[in-house]
Amino acid sequence: MKPELLPILVAIVLAGCQSVETFNQETPPEYMTATRADFFARGPAQSTPPEKIEKDTFVKVLKKDSGYAVVKLLDGRTGYIPYFELKPAPPEAPEVPFDPAIVEDIIEVPLPDFAEIPDEVPEKLRKR
Repeated sequence: MKPELLPILVAIVLAGCQSVETFNQETPPEYMTATRADFFARGPAQSTPPEKIEKDTFVKVLKKDSGYAVVKLLDGRTGYIPYFELKPAPPEAPEVPFDPAIVEDIIEVPLPDFAEIPDEVPEKLRKR
């Protein structure tokens, strides 16, 4: 190989490398599958067909690497899912505190009896 081509070759190899992004293992970000996703238990190059994970399944992303995300499913299994098949999970709904004082202030009002004619109705409008 010609020595003057070596810097060009190194530049091409380095440009093709993607950075590996790892996340905090204590609280990894939550995602969900955008489509019915392929789940590779032993890696993207496994010889067996991938398992299919249903759409809108919640996963925790542990690491992103070369177009795949290392994920942990809610049942504890880990594996690889193509990153483009994931979308961020919706934020958790805030908890509404229970206040018994508010509940005790609710007054039950009986429904009106629609068969009874009120006294305020003029005699000519009353139907009997």
